[in-house]
Amino acid sequence: MSSPGRSGTIAGTTTTSGGVSVDTEAVGSPFRAATEGPAYRAIDDAMREAYGKPMASLGQGGSIPLCNVFADTYPDAEMILMGVEEPQCLIHAPNESVDPNEIASMALTEALFLHSYGSQRVPAQR
Repeated sequence: MSSPGRSGTIAGTTTTSGGVSVDTEAVGSPFRAATEGPAYRAIDDAMREAYGKPMASLGQGGSIPLCNVFADTYPDAEMILMGVEEPQCLIHAPNESVDPNEIASMALTEALFLHSYGSQRVPAQR
């Protein structure tokens, strides 16, 4: 499900505050994924099995514009965004690194999810 809110800033404007000027190059709408569907439940089960503890979820960062395009194009589809990272990985830093155990756990999670979700019967569309 997409969220239609906007920040109120218009692309191409300059905001000045406290002697600092910021030129806005682009803006995007926020996105909030639904968390109550069968795909979400399947990924929760897969992560619980792969990691041996309940899944944690959080929202962070800026909006990914493609999510809203998918949500608008496929309104009944569930979207799950996953990344391979752990607290010590320093994502986007010059010395970024991911623990190989995290890569293995996420690969297992995805395999378990695909097996579980793929084996669910989907009613035929008429």
